[in-house]
Amino acid sequence: MKKNDNLQTPKYIIEAIGQIDLDPCAGLKTNIADVNWTANGLEKKWFGFVYCNPPFSEKELWIEKMIKHNNGILLLPERGSAPWFGPLAMRAQKYFVMGKKINFIGGNSSNNIGSVLFPFGTEAELRIKNSGLPGHFVQVEFFNPRKK
Repeated sequence: MKKNDNLQTPKYIIEAIGQIDLDPCAGLKTNIADVNWTANGLEKKWFGFVYCNPPFSEKELWIEKMIKHNNGILLLPERGSAPWFGPLAMRAQKYFVMGKKINFIGGNSSNNIGSVLFPFGTEAELRIKNSGLPGHFVQVEFFNPRKK
């Protein structure tokens, strides 16, 4: 894991999203969900509404797990040109671009790029829409994958 993999989501985002059943990759001092796992979150069976701010150096593994679970919100960097972004956006069918950069807990300043919330399921989309968080939804209608 890299140093920035331990940065945590600020409380205002969690409060805006509402009750969370599971945080599968919580930091050691994180207590944002009914259940917070600090280890082995990829190996365990997920349940309920999940909020996942994964270690960015391992994001592809957490993306796959969220796609399979299909009930919750995944927070990732706003990197539209990254190889993982397009397939994920197409799978989620939409994503919410945060209207301001997040000052993650445990970091000494704001991240250098923006953040995106990927909703999985109708409840996740409604929670983001009703959250009052600044930003906008992008509807994904088409994705043309990179050629290898």
